[in-house]
Amino acid sequence: MNKKRTSLKDIAKEANVSTSLVSFVLNNKEKEHRIRPEMAEKIRRVAIEMNYTPNVAAKSLREGKSRTIGLIVSDISNPFFANIARFVERTAGKYHYAVHFANSDESAEQTAMLAENMISRGIDGIIIVPCDGCKTLFNSLIERRIPLVLLDRYIPEVDATYVCLNNRKAGYDATRHLLENGYRRIGMINYKFNLKHTIDRTLGYEDAMREAGLEKEIRKMFVDHRRMADSCNIAISKLLKDKADSLIMATNTISINCIHAIRRNKIIVPEQMGLVGFDGGDAFDFFYSPLSYIQQPLESMAQKAVEILIEQIEEGSIFKQQIEYEGVLIKRASSVKNSVRKI
Repeated sequence: MNKKRTSLKDIAKEANVSTSLVSFVLNNKEKEHRIRPEMAEKIRRVAIEMNYTPNVAAKSLREGKSRTIGLIVSDISNPFFANIARFVERTAGKYHYAVHFANSDESAEQTAMLAENMISRGIDGIIIVPCDGCKTLFNSLIERRIPLVLLDRYIPEVDATYVCLNNRKAGYDATRHLLENGYRRIGMINYKFNLKHTIDRTLGYEDAMREAGLEKEIRKMFVDHRRMADSCNIAISKLLKDKADSLIMATNTISINCIHAIRRNKIIVPEQMGLVGFDGGDAFDFFYSPLSYIQQPLESMAQKAVEILIEQIEEGSIFKQQIEYEGVLIKRASSVKNSVRKI
């Protein structure tokens, strides 16, 4: 025998409250309706006990929405973006939204094609990690009033909502850390991209070097994301010839490829070269000298991006928000001289 689906009315009867009160709570609107936290908790507890599952299809028909959002990242195989996708999906699920994922491979043309495909399938809004050359696409989406949030990166010329890291401060902090540990000939390896987040990390590095009176010691190398292994090998070789004593690696992918090159060249870390990366991960645990890195608050960033996008979708908000989170420097053995090494 099929068991009858639990309704909002059933929950209201059991909790001894109105059906509208139950609706507000289960749609995460208790704050705007000034519902007491203990009451909201009681209603959610009753809903769980009664095995309530929302009728998403019916709700979508009533609201004229698909309750689906899009997420376009540059490389879903990269653990950094895989984590972003996980946190976006988790937060969206709390609001009863599904997520359609796609991968741009750092291509503006691919990003535009994926965005249009998602829109044609009826998604309610899109979160995009921008790549170089997306300005025209974003201006078009804004003109068409498609709910849009840029995540991790943004384009200064586009008046869009974005959530990202304070990248200039992060680059500065990484450099200051190396300076404070006695390094002076600090190099930086970054992508060739003309993107704000990569530019700002380099600018932060330059700020700290100039502040320390070491402008002549600035050593910048740029690598091609399509030829990472070869590009990083060449960059490390040039930095060694230039007698660099430490290195800031501007992304986790750059870090992985540079560490391979460092091992091939039998460089001892941190005695011969101090290292600081961005976004640590399990892959770095296999390196004999644990990597210092700038940690981004990915979960908070992804959660905020989803919440802003849903606000745009459900409330019709057109207010642009530019939110920058602060990174945290995680200090480990790779950037501290005389630290204990285990090989």
